[in-house]
Amino acid sequence: VSFVGNRGTFIRGYKAMIMDVEFLYHVGYIVTSVLGLFVHELFYSILLFDLIYREETLFNVIKSVTRNGRSILLTALLALILVYLFSIVGFLFLKDDFILEVDRLPDSKALGQRLHSEERLRELLGHHRAPPGRICCCSPVCALSFALIPPPAADPEQWERACDTLLMCIVTVLNHGLRNGGGVGDILRKPSKDESLFPARVVYDLLFFFIVIIIVLNLIFGVIIDTFADLRSEKQKKEEILKTTCFICGLERDKFDNKTVSFEEHIKYEHNMWNYLYFIVLVRVKNKTDYTGPESYVAQMIKNKNLDWFPRMRAMSLVSNEGEGEQNEIRNLQDKLNTTMKLVSHLTSQLNELKEQV
Repeated sequence: VSFVGNRGTFIRGYKAMIMDVEFLYHVGYIVTSVLGLFVHELFYSILLFDLIYREETLFNVIKSVTRNGRSILLTALLALILVYLFSIVGFLFLKDDFILEVDRLPDSKALGQRLHSEERLRELLGHHRAPPGRICCCSPVCALSFALIPPPAADPEQWERACDTLLMCIVTVLNHGLRNGGGVGDILRKPSKDESLFPARVVYDLLFFFIVIIIVLNLIFGVIIDTFADLRSEKQKKEEILKTTCFICGLERDKFDNKTVSFEEHIKYEHNMWNYLYFIVLVRVKNKTDYTGPESYVAQMIKNKNLDWFPRMRAMSLVSNEGEGEQNEIRNLQDKLNTTMKLVSHLTSQLNELKEQV
């Protein structure tokens, strides 16, 4: 309610309301909370992303990806094109090298027969207190009976061909090639040096490694890192400006060196930004018929969104100091002029005395 009131939601049009990012964010926040309350508690975990919205450093991490999103998407498109080309080459010439080791799911039927045989053996031998999956067997008859239980069936083939179709080649190269540090060559069959296609495999693996892994992926990472560095520099520059520049008049700290008023006193007493804000609020809530002359002028400037009423690049303390400095210079010039006139009159009198003596 406070957000809606402060943002002026009720006095703006529907289009401006819908286009407001902060308003949409709070609406999504409420919808997520309602889903967590009535649908599933998992939706509450999404609210942890509010920390990113509130912390500027974390928000810059997201902006480092979205700010140059077009460049990243185009580079990713280039990576997909290269993966497609390498998949075609692998499908046409290196199909037999795409043999991957797989871990198949165990056969549930054979596993059930094994457990059933162990349970029957426990019932026959009376070892009901043994833990599940283990049989306490000490007598020769027991050992012989346990040995007669058929072992589980051997696992099927642990190797399968992954490039019998072009689609499977694309999926294999995209899935395993980009996730392995050495490229797609890390998961392919290791060929013998005596094979005729051994040089082709070396060239294929090295090209994928240098072009896709080293160049293209590092281009994407470089864009993200450079954008994050730029955002951090902008943040530091803004903080530096806020620390060394007056928010109201824009004068820098060095303008107040060797002056009667320091920079801290200037931004605290002379140009306190909160006092200006309080004055703007006063003009907004005060009855127009009770305006004074300056208040009427400021109200009209605020209505026209004109900031000329702000004292840009000037301050009363500096004006008074400059005036005093000019007066001191004038006094010094007058003193020098008086001294010069006295010296001239003294020289003139001496010259007259010399003339009389001659």
